[in-house]
Amino acid sequence: MKNDIKVIENKFVTNMGNGTVAGAHLQALVADMISSGDSRHMASAIARLNVKGDKQGSNAVREIVGTIFVGAKMKRAKDKKTIVIAIKDAKTDDAAMARLTQAVEDKLSIRSTMVKRVKGDTEKDAFVLPDFAAKLVKRMEKQNISKAALIAAIQAA
Repeated sequence: MKNDIKVIENKFVTNMGNGTVAGAHLQALVADMISSGDSRHMASAIARLNVKGDKQGSNAVREIVGTIFVGAKMKRAKDKKTIVIAIKDAKTDDAAMARLTQAVEDKLSIRSTMVKRVKGDTEKDAFVLPDFAAKLVKRMEKQNISKAALIAAIQAA
């Protein structure tokens, strides 16, 4: 079976309402960009999302592509309608591509957590009680709440 990239592009744009299905098509488009070095279909997909008025989807795709292709430049073409993605001097982040593949396997939606997963922003900072307490005291001082009142409220709870 021949893998026609234009068909995948069409399926990606039409399935953006279902972020998990669109994620699989996005992965195929990105894989094609890596293997062929041709970014026209991805640029066309982003432009079509903009025409449909799907700014959120367009921004998510831009962030994912920008994360995988470090140094890629996205800009409007001279005709002011289409988008050009220059990946000639960009480096491919294999770890980001692996995170995209894992996100697709986990059936994450493009609009919610996929962008964060691909960017690697899913790690939460460790909870540090002294820092939390210091910030709490500063907030209390701004709101004129005394430490004694807070202690009494905690003991009453």
